[in-house]
Amino acid sequence: MIITTPGIVLHSTKYSDTSLIVKIYTEAQGTQSFIVKGAFGKKSRIKAALFSPMAMVSITYNDHGGDKLKYLKDIMRRSTTADMGFDPVKSSILLFYNELVYKLLFDAGPDTVLFHFLEDEILKITEAETCSADTPLRFLIRLSIILGFFPENNYSESTPFFSLTEGRFQQWRLDEQSELPEAESQYLAHLLREESTPIPDRQTRNNLLRYLIEYYKIHNEHLSNMESVAVLADILHA
Repeated sequence: MIITTPGIVLHSTKYSDTSLIVKIYTEAQGTQSFIVKGAFGKKSRIKAALFSPMAMVSITYNDHGGDKLKYLKDIMRRSTTADMGFDPVKSSILLFYNELVYKLLFDAGPDTVLFHFLEDEILKITEAETCSADTPLRFLIRLSIILGFFPENNYSESTPFFSLTEGRFQQWRLDEQSELPEAESQYLAHLLREESTPIPDRQTRNNLLRYLIEYYKIHNEHLSNMESVAVLADILHA
């Protein structure tokens, strides 16, 4: 069966001297793996440069059912992260998105809502003139809605500490590893309400970023260590 579908490039690995193994999250069939022969050849119709991380593409392939590796018949760019030029902030944010989504969706099935959400988030980054320092935090919160573990926003003066394990705010902070300090908890509450609030200092933002990654690890077994977090935390000065 021939399938043509939009897709988002998640990962590519060189296979032999001339070929690639590529993972693409497709709208039609979820995450699929493809072998692209001759991707580095001068006469190849499907070039390796087409598979930049988080590139939005349209692909055609032959689906034989049980095959783990499929062959691409055609690919066309719809939008690509390469189009935005070199912007260290945008590049770092997309690197972070890419690592997160690749690990979360390594063997994921189709989900139209999730697919279009990711497309919209990629376009927000690539088309924006500048990106706010809290952009990755807001992305993590919006993504948690679709993945089904959106934090309960019961923040109040009597419940000022967010618990990563419980997914809600509580009265006391008894465990420093799994419960956020008051400043980070209050900032999270503002973000959960999608309020326009002054962005706090860099340390508070970076702490919240790392806490939210831990929250994802607790509530999604597919996520392991995130190497791009350190890069992102270092580049977002504003």
